[in-house]
Amino acid sequence: TTYKTFSVGEGRGIAYFNNKLYVAIGGTVWEDGVTPTAKITLTGTTGKVGMVVGNSSLTGDYLFVCDGTAGWIIDTSGTVTNANAGDDGTHTFPTPHAPVPTWIDGYMVLAKGSDIYTCTVDEPTLWLDSDFISAESFPDPILGLARQNNQVVALGSTSIEFFYDAANASGSPLSRNEAAVIQTGCISTHAIYQNEKYFAFIGQSDSGGRAVWFVEGFSPKKVSDEFIDRILDQETDLENASGFGFRSMGHMFYLVNLVGLRRTLVYDVDEKLWHEWSNYSSGSHTEFICNHETDTDEGAVYLLHESDGDVYKLDPLSYQDGDHGVIRVEIITNRYDMDTYKRKFMSTLKPVGDLQSGGFLYISWSDDDYQTWTTTRQIDLSSTFPNVARLGSFRRRAFKLVHEANYPLRLEALDITYTEGIS
Repeated sequence: TTYKTFSVGEGRGIAYFNNKLYVAIGGTVWEDGVTPTAKITLTGTTGKVGMVVGNSSLTGDYLFVCDGTAGWIIDTSGTVTNANAGDDGTHTFPTPHAPVPTWIDGYMVLAKGSDIYTCTVDEPTLWLDSDFISAESFPDPILGLARQNNQVVALGSTSIEFFYDAANASGSPLSRNEAAVIQTGCISTHAIYQNEKYFAFIGQSDSGGRAVWFVEGFSPKKVSDEFIDRILDQETDLENASGFGFRSMGHMFYLVNLVGLRRTLVYDVDEKLWHEWSNYSSGSHTEFICNHETDTDEGAVYLLHESDGDVYKLDPLSYQDGDHGVIRVEIITNRYDMDTYKRKFMSTLKPVGDLQSGGFLYISWSDDDYQTWTTTRQIDLSSTFPNVARLGSFRRRAFKLVHEANYPLRLEALDITYTEGIS
């Protein structure tokens, strides 16, 4: 559902802080309100803007905002302070930096090249030139940071290193966890996602190929299968892929937008299944239209459109899109041969699912490996016995199911009746 239009321009980041949404669109960060208020003028108009909530014993909670060149702090009163306000010859705000910051134990943390900089404890406007530590187990630059329990994670292009707060008296307060290095790197800065007990990223290694990895503790686990890996290998612009995670309807999801292929892959963490989201228009699918999300205290996910300045609420009780009307659900099955290549004769097909008060399921099938599809048949989902009959003969068959009604859809199986031929 459409929440609000903030401005016009590239959607660059969104965060929820102090009971308000903060949205980076084009060259401006907006604060939500009856009329949105422009709070920050960014140094550019494109590229990701990092936002993370920090806490200081001096100023309380604050929102840290950075765009790769400059940084800002927004406190609970809405006052904006430049993150380089303490620059004085011995303090220099790190620039350029990877706009994927994190926070730990009173320190805001940024990556510049292969170095990890920390602000002075509880002072996010003071960045001492000597307060850094290098990620040097492997000679690769840091693409982004994450937080894993009480460790800062530095994701490089060919390796991942972990750092903990050692409270060092001089230099960086962080020290390297030598035993936790992972020899898999990150390829997509803007697809790094951290939350709950793990972090996720699109990885690559010297062995070649790409994959999606989840790291829980210090143990990496590959969650993409061979089919997803093939799609990732086909992407020509994986460096600019975006990704984020969110929880909805009791499921945890990790979403990846592939800008070159114009496809969106979504991993259901709880079910361990992959599927696709898309923007569907005029008979064709393109990538999902949102690249950034934030959660709020109401338990709902808010999504920022990639280009038109709109913020949407991901509402599980709405079955039509706020801007585009009907939501198309399209399911294409595997090819089924009933464990024999003999000809089969299908007499009925019944979808097993929830009874609806209205709406139809449209079904077609392919007997030539997805090359062509039959004329669509209509099934009334308000019927107590929804079915289609006389589906002809086949040796191997795949089905396409399409639902476009303003009702919730939950399907469990296709119940078919068939007889087997002799050849």
